[in-house]
Amino acid sequence: MVGYAKTSTESQLKEKSLLAEGNLLAPVIGFDMGGTSTDVSRFHQTYEHIFETEIAGTSIQAPQLNINTVAAGGGSRLFFEKGLYKVGPESAGADPGPVCYRKPGGCLAITDANLLLGRLMPQYFPNIFGPTEDLPLDKDLTKQAFDTLCEEINKNNTELGSELVTVYEVALGFIRVANETMSRPIRSLTQARGFNPKNHILDIFGGAGA
Repeated sequence: MVGYAKTSTESQLKEKSLLAEGNLLAPVIGFDMGGTSTDVSRFHQTYEHIFETEIAGTSIQAPQLNINTVAAGGGSRLFFEKGLYKVGPESAGADPGPVCYRKPGGCLAITDANLLLGRLMPQYFPNIFGPTEDLPLDKDLTKQAFDTLCEEINKNNTELGSELVTVYEVALGFIRVANETMSRPIRSLTQARGFNPKNHILDIFGGAGA
């Protein structure tokens, strides 16, 4: 939070077009999407603090920066349970990681969905995957895993009389679930407090931020 607050302030002062009306610094939403979680916070002139929070059902009373964390990241695993798409909170981790990492025991994750949909391009990643850590991301393995999951979903849809879906629609469905999960803390930090999110700068970073 301290890092993006500093860089966003410097960027706005350097690029006058980024300044809000009246040449004021615009508020910033910090969006840090990592492998297992996403941290969302808001900065406007000063750091926002809270004195009580709850994590995993445990109440913590201590001064801290107001950062909302949700269990949705690049490594968040994908499940189809009771007819619903579910993302996380379980993580594929770095080892074995998502299916596209080529390691035995890899699990379908948000990274795989982005790869299948063409949002990640293997040629721009170093060849550090697989058991020998010298191979590129494997889109074919990801496609095979999604094909298997798609068959399970379509079997359920057939039993319910619902429309069949393609493997790409399945991947996009999981992305939308993850996006909704990550949008909630943005709304709670802006709209729920009377701030219009469109007046904010969205500062995205983290390993899965792109």
